[in-house]
Amino acid sequence: MRFLRFLGKEFILHGILFAVVGTIVLSALYLLSIGTPAGGYLAALKMFLLMLVGQKDLSSVGPGFTSGQIILAGALQTLPLALIALIFLIVIALLSGAYAVAARYMSVHFDIKTDERLEKFISFIISVCAAVPLFVGFWLLYTVIGNAPLPVISLVTVLLGGLAWDAANFLKTDMLSQVGQTHAIVFSTLGRNRGHFFPLPGTYSGYLFSSSLPRFIPYLAGKVPAIIGSVTIAEIAFDFPGLGKNLIDALINKNTDLLITSVFILLCINAVVSFLVKTVLFLIYPRWYEKAI
Repeated sequence: MRFLRFLGKEFILHGILFAVVGTIVLSALYLLSIGTPAGGYLAALKMFLLMLVGQKDLSSVGPGFTSGQIILAGALQTLPLALIALIFLIVIALLSGAYAVAARYMSVHFDIKTDERLEKFISFIISVCAAVPLFVGFWLLYTVIGNAPLPVISLVTVLLGGLAWDAANFLKTDMLSQVGQTHAIVFSTLGRNRGHFFPLPGTYSGYLFSSSLPRFIPYLAGKVPAIIGSVTIAEIAFDFPGLGKNLIDALINKNTDLLITSVFILLCINAVVSFLVKTVLFLIYPRWYEKAI
């Protein structure tokens, strides 16, 4: 029953219903902003319903396009970019958290502060990257190497979008808050490896990370919309044939059909990535899922 409630809440309510209602609301606001007459709302709603039931050709204005082409654009560009960016975000946070607690351990127990100073310097570099506007960073990247591979664009997106800085600070703060607690002190006396660069199982940093994980996963779920928005900007900057470019083309040409379809697929991708993250939390920590989501 708990699994059925999870599916009903996350897949139907926060997934399907979120994408459908969100598309209707955002599309209505767009139509209102461009002064569309009442008949235009009905035509847009009809087109959206046709898309939902699998109508092949959705265009009523300008060159024809199909729902399959729009879905393919999201599947081949936006979704991979978002997933790769999420992976980079997790890895950067793990590296930062592990190094921070290992450095604090050396400072507290052995009065060696070299690692702490280096950790602060790395944090400073990440914060400087976060202060650089996304479009400026993308322009510099495009100027230097042109159309970069998707992993490079995803890495730059999380670094310059402030996502890496925020995730690293969240996990570091949570893990460091446990350093002085009894359970962490007891574990530190067992002679385990510190896990200096990565919180591997059985290491000191890995032990602290396991305690932070139930809070870190909900945090990631909350960051999914920001990740989707950032990779959409990346698509626009690099002129990829993804949903970001479709949205800009739709706005410029006032192509309501293209805009509605692109918004719907974008919300679907947001729902899919969020569902994957929440599924991990539910499977590993079902009780934490009930509290956190």
